[in-house]
Amino acid sequence: MQKLVAVIKKIAVEMILNEEMKDKIVAKLNSKINIPMVSEEREAEFIEGIYESMQEAISEAVTEA
Repeated sequence: MQKLVAVIKKIAVEMILNEEMKDKIVAKLNSKINIPMVSEEREAEFIEGIYESMQEAISEAVTEA
């Protein structure tokens, strides 16, 4: 049963945190966040970096549980 749960968790993470979703989430956040005197491209880079860190943390937390 433990293996089944682990596989389901892995599949769920892969479905939610894939490259397509990353692009959508970063774009949505970038449209909502405005950092004065920072270009949209730089904002997107910053948001993408945060997203990738979050993605790694979520993946690790889910697979550890």
